[in-house]
Amino acid sequence: MTILEELERIVGRENVSGDPAITAAYSRDQHWTFVPPKNPAFVVRPGTKEEIRDVLMLANREKTPVIPWSTGINIRGMTIPTQDGSIMLDVSRLNRIVELNPEMMTATIQPGVTFGMLVEASKKHGLRPAFPDAPLTVSAVTNNYLRGIYQTSPRDGLDHILSFEIILPNGETLQTGSRLLKRDLPYFRYGPGPEIASLFIGGPGTWGVVTELTLKLYRIFEHQKIYYVGFDDLEKPIDLIDRVNREELVSSCRFVDTIHWLPPYLGTFDYEYETLPEFVVAMVVENQDRIFQAQDQIVQSYIAKSGGKILDLPQDLADNLKCEMLGAETSPMIFGFKGNFYCVGYYGPLNLLPKYYQDFKENALKIGFDAKDISFYANTIARFHGQSTYYELEIYFDSSDRKSVEMLRTLHARTVTNLLETGIYGWFRPYAGVIEPTLERIGNFTEYWKKLQNLIDPNGIMNPGKVF
Repeated sequence: MTILEELERIVGRENVSGDPAITAAYSRDQHWTFVPPKNPAFVVRPGTKEEIRDVLMLANREKTPVIPWSTGINIRGMTIPTQDGSIMLDVSRLNRIVELNPEMMTATIQPGVTFGMLVEASKKHGLRPAFPDAPLTVSAVTNNYLRGIYQTSPRDGLDHILSFEIILPNGETLQTGSRLLKRDLPYFRYGPGPEIASLFIGGPGTWGVVTELTLKLYRIFEHQKIYYVGFDDLEKPIDLIDRVNREELVSSCRFVDTIHWLPPYLGTFDYEYETLPEFVVAMVVENQDRIFQAQDQIVQSYIAKSGGKILDLPQDLADNLKCEMLGAETSPMIFGFKGNFYCVGYYGPLNLLPKYYQDFKENALKIGFDAKDISFYANTIARFHGQSTYYELEIYFDSSDRKSVEMLRTLHARTVTNLLETGIYGWFRPYAGVIEPTLERIGNFTEYWKKLQNLIDPNGIMNPGKVF
């Protein structure tokens, strides 16, 4: 039997395609300027864990590359094939919320479950997941597994995963955390022996296929107030951000450069953005009634001392801004009217914010980008130990303009080098253009990483070329 015939036998003829009209849809994404487009040989859509296992065992036997793909938008080139004959394993049919447990404040989900599905199900119980900075169509499993959750509460922290189930390249199933002892108690991160979940988390489909994941849910508070505080100075807002996060007074906090960040995202609103201060700190205060009142008073006093100005925005703009910056996104994300979006996402301390921003802006202007297409924001995360902050340095550009693409590649190389020399905690994800120079700098850890990868995937079938 051919590989196509074997795949049809496993998942059914209707769930396999080698038609270029179908495979082309998986061949490129927003990061195509750094990751060349390439069609997979086959798109396979399993509907059960057993089918996933059988596809992996077939691919392992035939030494055929497999790229796991869940659901929703992809913008980092992490699911684009690098080799001929690859299988795109589209697991979006596994879209069941296995359990939503209000008592444990957890949800156990399959990889095809979107954030929209999870939000709607959990809010019926007064709960919510941690949100990513992405549309509601993206996979909740993938974004948690790849550490892509940085949008909501510093109080929530960064790690929302409790346990998961992963099918390895050889077809074996591995459980993590408390699942190891009892499958129906998946609510604790640490089980017997080493804490192995952290070894796999952050791997872009390179260890196996996650088929089920249990994550934390968080309380929705009735009492909530949002502040948009404007500044014309880059240093002053840092003191305010540091204070409200250190004292755990806010449940969400984002810093943006107003003129460049807001119009590309909210440009459909008729508003004179140039009248706003150059920078805005957006903060959410929320809690139970009396605690909320006390926290709100303290935050107001800190704002008054900060030198910032509370902005009085039109209600429709403020509502959309809330969704875009501080929760599940509903706005159009029109990418700066240019059609394409580039960003470097990474983690670092808050006190380096001015240098990160100024270096990026200076390099972008020198290379020839227009100031209006340069964007920047920072989100405080992870209970703020180490001043943990997620950053994005962004450019909006026209990918049909070859000159702009070459300018972007030059900017990217300079930016990555600058960040590594200045110092960061780590990258948003190990995507093309950042992982290569990073591996050169982390010494023998790279070799141990390769050895572990080879131990789990000796035939190198899992999303090859994305890390090594």
